[in-house]
Formats: sequence, structure tokens, C-alpha cells
Amino acid sequence: MSYIKSIHIEGFKKFKFVDVSLNPHMNIIVGENEAGKSTILEAIRIVLNQQYRNADKSVLSDLFNAENVAAFKANPSVKTLPKIVIELFLELDTHKKDAPYYYGEVYGGRGRKDEKYGIRFECIFDAELGSGLEGFISEGNLPLEYYSLTWTTFAKNPYRTIKRPLNFLFINAATSAAGPSFNYYNKSLFNSKYDNETQARAKNEFRAKLDSAFDSVGLDPIDKKRRFGIDGKKVQLENIISVFEDSIPLENRGSGMESLIKTQIAFSKASALDVVLMEEPENHLCFTTMRKMLNEISANGKGSQIIITTHSNMIACTLNLSNVLWVTEGCTQSLRDVPGDVAEFFTKADNNAFLQLLLSKRAILVEGATEYILLPKLYEQLTGRTVEDDEVTVIPCGGVSYKRYLAIAECANKKVAVITDNDGDSDGISEANKYNSLHDCQHVFMDQTIEGWTWEVCFYKENKETLDGLIKVAPKAKYLFNKKDYGPVLGKMLNNKADVAYQMLISGIKFTAPKYVKDAIAWLNE
Repeated sequence: MSYIKSIHIEGFKKFKFVDVSLNPHMNIIVGENEAGKSTILEAIRIVLNQQYRNADKSVLSDLFNAENVAAFKANPSVKTLPKIVIELFLELDTHKKDAPYYYGEVYGGRGRKDEKYGIRFECIFDAELGSGLEGFISEGNLPLEYYSLTWTTFAKNPYRTIKRPLNFLFINAATSAAGPSFNYYNKSLFNSKYDNETQARAKNEFRAKLDSAFDSVGLDPIDKKRRFGIDGKKVQLENIISVFEDSIPLENRGSGMESLIKTQIAFSKASALDVVLMEEPENHLCFTTMRKMLNEISANGKGSQIIITTHSNMIACTLNLSNVLWVTEGCTQSLRDVPGDVAEFFTKADNNAFLQLLLSKRAILVEGATEYILLPKLYEQLTGRTVEDDEVTVIPCGGVSYKRYLAIAECANKKVAVITDNDGDSDGISEANKYNSLHDCQHVFMDQTIEGWTWEVCFYKENKETLDGLIKVAPKAKYLFNKKDYGPVLGKMLNNKADVAYQMLISGIKFTAPKYVKDAIAWLNE
């Protein structure tokens, strides 16, 4: 199996310097907007497809890392000019005749030196071509027209797409289905499906038959010297082909079905693709079609390396979060060390908040709706700031499943406070305290007495007089909870948790938070 082992990026868009290790099969790239997810896919395409090879050099100003450009502006000179380096490290079948063409010694950043299979892309100022521009550069000007773009294999051979080492396809559901998106897809599929000899034969036969077809139309000559004919440069086979299903071109299918059909084609055995890049495949998909796509990827994509960018919690979890690469603050972090049972839990548990936790700055995990409703108000009362101001995410995770969320937080080194009930279990209190002593960034907070066994009991104890006046109960009614009488007000709180919490929220009353809640918020802000 041939695939991309890793990517080295210097000075490209979001990334000043980053190395991205990839799994041989499944890779799910997640991150906030503008974190650099799409940049990783674009880096692969720049190397393998020689993107921007013939583009106007003005595009380079959008490709350089902003920090590097700022550093140049602050100290302009030839030596400080920004540059871009992208290296793809490949795993290739050594028995293939072209494999040695990509094998050689590579020098990377931080003194790296080794012999590997791969391709190197460089975008650097051509000092020979730009000789005499020192004064222009010293004024803080970027000499874009004097930059050279080169692609070489690690064996120091020139790289051309006609000798591409991997069959790969890019599926972009994030853009419109019209025009360029389809042309790119159809051409890529054509190039991946057929070898160079088959492609050349098809193009030649098409060109010959096109001329013959035009001649058969029987148009009279324009005059004695001139006649109409076909300009072969305007009608190239790759530019006009389309994929048909049941006599309907793919372009005419709905956007959601377009994404599903493209995925099915990509993973059909006939396509024999080494690498499939997918940009936000969830776009335009309803829940049912999304499930079909995920089933397609899981069942038939095992022979390819798959690299997906996504904002979808369902995609990240269904395809196993141990395959997740989290892009944050100019670097990537793998979740491959997440315990297997935790990954399996999130695969099976619908409506979980995995991505919400992973993409948060800091988080508070709570058990249910009551805490979720009231905690933002309590946070603001205690700190004078909103959770939005402090970029704190409150996540309801339900019962003891918070332990699985904590496993994610540990792998991501994320600061997380859990606010939970002790359920009257003294061993649970001891276990939580022991956990806190062993972890710096994740703590569990609960009442330290078995009498304060749940949120409502602790809250009522701190606000008895206020709640007795606020919560209306039916005369002589008994609000039993687990067949036990806790009194009418607390009983109603236990039996109607979310409704009472909402009533408390809209009352505008300033309540006293239980001590363990205060402790959790204070710790989170340390």
C-alpha cells in the first residue's frame, strides 16, 4: 500500500513550522475555523498536483505565513524574505519501477537528515534572477515576480504530475457543485482510473473522431481559402467529460447526492485510489445521507488512505476518534492514544459532545439539564464575567460518562472541571479526591458529604428561604422522590429538575452557589 507518511510545512499560510504525521488508513482533521485544516489538504495538492505552477505570482502574497511576512517588514533584507517549503514523505511499493525516482537524502528543518521516499516543494526568492533588487527589498517590498517555484523528488529528480507516485482524488463538498469543482473532480478521476497509455489513446481517438464528426456535418467553405474546423486546444477530452449515473450527469444531481456518489466512486474497487482527500463531506447532507456516506467510507475505503477535514461530530466519532488530528495554534495533535473503550463509546453514543470539548478553550462538564441551565448564571455572579467572555464551554455529558470525556481532555491537555453529584457514595468522594491529586489540568468537584448527595439538595440547603418563596407547590401535595418525602419544595425540585431550574433562571434572583460549585469555578480561573 502506498500512502503519505507525513508532511513537513514551513512558512505556508497558518503554519510557520509544522510536521504532521498521518495514519496509513484513516485521518480525521478537526479544528476551529481558520485553524489550518484546509491548509494541510492544500499543501498536499500543491506538491502532488503542482498547484500554482502556472499561476500569477501575485497569489504568493496570500500563501506566505503572516508572521514571516511581518518579520520581513520589521527587518527587510534578502536574508529575511519569506519562503515556503513543503515536503511529502511517502511510503511506496519498492517493487514499482518508479519508486527509486523518489528515494534519496532529504534535509529538513531542525537539522533533519535521512533517506526517504518523497517530494519537496520550494517557493523561494531567486537571488540570481533578482540580482540588483537589494534596494527595492530593503524598503520592505516583496519581489514576488522573482520567486521561483520548484518541485523535486528526494532523489533530486524534477517532479512532474505525469509521473505522480500516488493515485489520489480530492473531493470538496465545501464548495458549490458548479463549474470548476466538477471539472477538477472529473479530470482527477479520469487520471486516476486510467494509466498514461490508455489516456493518450483515448485522447487521440477522440480528437480524430471529433474532426471526422465535424466534417460529416457538411458545412460549405467560407471562401476559396477558408473553412470552419475544430480547434483541438479548445476541445480537450479531460475538460468535457462528465460522470453519468442512470443517464444523468453528476452535475445535475442534488448537492447532497453529489457528495455521496463521489464518495462511492472514489472507494469503488475499480478506482484503485491510494489517497482520497475529503473537504468537509458533511456539507449539504441530511442525517440519513450522512450515515450512508459514513457506511460507504467504513465498508469500502479500507484500501485507501483517507484524509478528511470536518466540523461534524458524527464523522469524527463514527470513524473513530483515535484517528483524529486536532489542529490548534499552528500545530497538530493526535488522539491516537485515546483508550480503545473510550473511542468505542463515542463511536456508539449519538449526540455526544466530543468536538465541543476538543475545540473549547476550557470546559465545565455537568451531569444534566439543571446544571447546564443555571451554571452560566452562577459563573457570571461569581466572576463578574460571562462564560462567553472567558471562552469557557459548559457541556452536559450525562452521569458517569464524564470519565470518558476526561480521557479526551487528558490526551488534549485541556483544562476541564467536572461538577457532579456524589450520589451518597463516600467511596466516590474519595475516588474523586484521589483523581484530583494525580491530575493538574482536570479536576472533579462534588459535595464532600454524603448528605449533599445531589445538586438540588445542595442548592436547596444554601437557598432554602428564597426557594420556599419562589417555587409554588400544590396544597397538601406530596412530591415523593424514590418513594421518599423530602418536603414539598425540594421534592418538586427533584421531580421537575429542568422546569424548576428554568424558573430559577428567569426569576432574576441572585442565588448562593454550593461550595463545590464555587470551588470548581475558582479552580478553573486559577
